[in-house]
Amino acid sequence: MSVQDHGITGAVNASLPVMMTMGAFLTISLYNVLELFVIIFATFKQRKGLYFWSFIVATSGIAPHSVGFILRFFGVTSVWWAPLVLISPGWWAMVMGQSLVLYSRLNLVLRNEQRLRQILWMIIFDATVLGVPLTVLAWLASRPNAHPSHVGAFATFDKVQVGMFCVQELIISAFYIYETVKLLRPEGEITTAPLRKLLGHLILVNVTVLVFDITLLATQFSGNFEVQTPYKAAIYSIKLKIEFSVLNRLVEFVKKKEFSLKPLNSHQSKMTPLSSLTRCERVDGNFSSVSDTGRSGSRRTGNNISLVRNDL
Repeated sequence: MSVQDHGITGAVNASLPVMMTMGAFLTISLYNVLELFVIIFATFKQRKGLYFWSFIVATSGIAPHSVGFILRFFGVTSVWWAPLVLISPGWWAMVMGQSLVLYSRLNLVLRNEQRLRQILWMIIFDATVLGVPLTVLAWLASRPNAHPSHVGAFATFDKVQVGMFCVQELIISAFYIYETVKLLRPEGEITTAPLRKLLGHLILVNVTVLVFDITLLATQFSGNFEVQTPYKAAIYSIKLKIEFSVLNRLVEFVKKKEFSLKPLNSHQSKMTPLSSLTRCERVDGNFSSVSDTGRSGSRRTGNNISLVRNDL
């Protein structure tokens, strides 16, 4: 199959099953966008903070990204730059938004400011080193009568950036699981059944996301660009929905656990705390922090998370 057939430079000339598969993935991604907006505005009662806005940006990017590839793959328009006007900003919002969702979720459980800055700089570095060249190459490869070297460079670099962003998500997810274990477990071993169940859920969810990323990589490195791009949009929309599964289980665990309370210091993180979500509330007008008390009665420090209580 030629490069043209793979959709890098224009419309796709593929079999009916392949075209139906592409259409199915694009439909899933667009449907999930609608559902995600309903979930977001039903879940967050305070529409502010990086966690909320990163969800909005990541979700908003999926729609133009998908519509742009509909225009390109199915030959809806003959204007070569029209799909890219939607694809490029959609890609930035979808991919960078997903990274910021993971970062802001990590900020809910990690209080090491230096480590958070390192992770944020990793996201910025990847966005600059991977996103900017990819965008430039995409425009060069999409021009009429594009030079084969530009098309080949884009095809190669696209594989690289997909792999690197998968590694980035894996690193952030690993830090999240590790910090959640440190935050929620009692002093000593993990002995409580609810905690074991929560950690099992976190691990299962992150393994599921890893499997999705592996299948995305496999599709990418198989050379099926016309399948990989619609599949990527669908996967990113599914991963955003999975984020709410992780958050809801964490909220459910925290509200059932007995914690000692103290007001947050003014210098602590300004990230949107768990208490800004629906089914959560403020305590005495202030967001409260939570720390476990060890068997010796000493209070664990540095591992704080907002107290969550059921409004119902």
